[in-house]
Amino acid sequence: MTSHLTPQQCQLMLELNERLANTPHGHTAPLYEKTAQLLGVSSGTVRRWRHDMGLTKPRAPDPRKGKSKVLSVEQIRFASGTAYASGNNKGQRMPMSLNLEILQANGLLPPVSVSTLHRQLRHHRLHPEQLSMPTPSIQMASNGPGDHGQSDSTTGAYYYMPGGRMRWMSEDEFYMGKVKNIVRASTDLLTRYCYVDHSSGAFKARHYLGGETAENLLDFLCWAFWKQEGSPMRGVPRTLMMDPGAANKSNVVRNFCDRLSVRLMHHAPGAARVTGAVEKTHDLVRMYFETRLRFQDPREVTLDWLNTKLDEWSLAFQSTHTHSRHGKTRFSAWMEIKPDYLREAASLEALREAATRQPETRKVSNTMTVPYGGRTYDVSTVPGAIAGLKITIAQNPFRAPAIDVKVYDPNDAADLWQVVEPMKVDEWGFREGAPLIGETMRTARFSDVDHNRNAQLRDAYQRPGEGLPTIEEAAKARKRHEQAYAGRFDAFADVKATQVPTYMPRRGTELELPGSAIAPSILTIEAACSRLRAALGTGYGVHVYNWVSARFPEGVPEDQLQAIATQFAAPAAPAEQPGGLRVVGGGQ
Repeated sequence: MTSHLTPQQCQLMLELNERLANTPHGHTAPLYEKTAQLLGVSSGTVRRWRHDMGLTKPRAPDPRKGKSKVLSVEQIRFASGTAYASGNNKGQRMPMSLNLEILQANGLLPPVSVSTLHRQLRHHRLHPEQLSMPTPSIQMASNGPGDHGQSDSTTGAYYYMPGGRMRWMSEDEFYMGKVKNIVRASTDLLTRYCYVDHSSGAFKARHYLGGETAENLLDFLCWAFWKQEGSPMRGVPRTLMMDPGAANKSNVVRNFCDRLSVRLMHHAPGAARVTGAVEKTHDLVRMYFETRLRFQDPREVTLDWLNTKLDEWSLAFQSTHTHSRHGKTRFSAWMEIKPDYLREAASLEALREAATRQPETRKVSNTMTVPYGGRTYDVSTVPGAIAGLKITIAQNPFRAPAIDVKVYDPNDAADLWQVVEPMKVDEWGFREGAPLIGETMRTARFSDVDHNRNAQLRDAYQRPGEGLPTIEEAAKARKRHEQAYAGRFDAFADVKATQVPTYMPRRGTELELPGSAIAPSILTIEAACSRLRAALGTGYGVHVYNWVSARFPEGVPEDQLQAIATQFAAPAAPAEQPGGLRVVGGGQ
């Protein structure tokens, strides 16, 4: 402020302002310096006093202000699309400056600054950071406990279990390019499955080895649907939602849900929040259970120990911690389930029986075996199994590698199945217990088709007034081509019974075929003269040979021989002038 200036100082400042008004721009610095010496201050202070006294002119507005380059909507959309498309799943994307340089080099954007591009992208809500924001969601409801269940699995990177024991594996040890560790742990990864009731939030969790497989999933679902000691939660839900993983969409899981009348649902890829209830359950296990493992001796931790402790913690947690949505403990909320929503299985074995793969058909070989899953099965003891025909096979994961073979019984409408174990072979690949050549000789057991075939053969060659022949007699009669079913029916009875109508003749048109032009054979001069000698007899001489050689140097057409013979057989014809008769094709 300039309120402290004396009248003399103010007078000097006014005199400076008058001189500055008549001084061109760029030559004012000496005037400021001179006045500063008179006032005993710096030139900067003099400039500030002048500004505070209102003696300076207001700064002219920047002509560029408000006139920054405005991009078209198409240009902004294209710049937004290229920046967004360059990103990966970790949220990393191409710097906007590099994106701008590339687009300007392609002539797709005018010369604008990066800040201008950022500002206009945000103004149109097309900035990659805005596009990466989560989409809005709607909270879904269910009709109470037992109505809708959700299941999910997660393969832990923290635990490695060689020989059944577990130790801690840090994320950097598992992920940071150590392919050897990943491969080594692939068969021993610890997978946690969670199942949660959507309405009450009650859940069950269990750990498995071997990764996310259909067999592990089915075993967990059977365990989760069944009742365990201390937990009131049990029953088969009406609907079940899972992510679209390979095991979750397998035929065996679909068939399992169909048999239990469970509507199986899968959310869209990348939409894990649809199953937010089970995702939250995984978070609860991580925060309230897995964090305790840091304080446990790894040598004491086995898979059984882990599942036992998980069950104990789960019972305590769900009995004491209230759910934020309904304000009750999970178990107390589940206890409000309605009777028609509590669908209980008859037994755990019944649940396991429902986990049968979709039935398939296989053709039975002439050795009464069928292939399935890389193994061979002997079905010779299965009623209705016939070589050359197909049989129906299903496999229950809980009985694998044994298979279930459908029994054929025309008198029983119920489906009967027989369990068949895989065939055992010796070191040479022969079936164990097979008869040895030269020591034990036996034929295969007859099937229903074999019995029917033999019966039909004997009946076909039974003679009137005689009993049924033996198989050997009937086979010999067939080999001698004897009459089958002799005297029992007429094989031409249908022909005799057919009355053929009398057909009136129809008038036609004679077809004229063009004649074919056949070229005559060409004889050598020697062959032609030989035949002329035979035809002329004593009339043949050297003059004939010379004439033929002169007239037909390339060979004599066979159809000209008769004309030549007639020419030289004519009486009183001079030998040196035989040209009185013109030979076709022979010239003068």
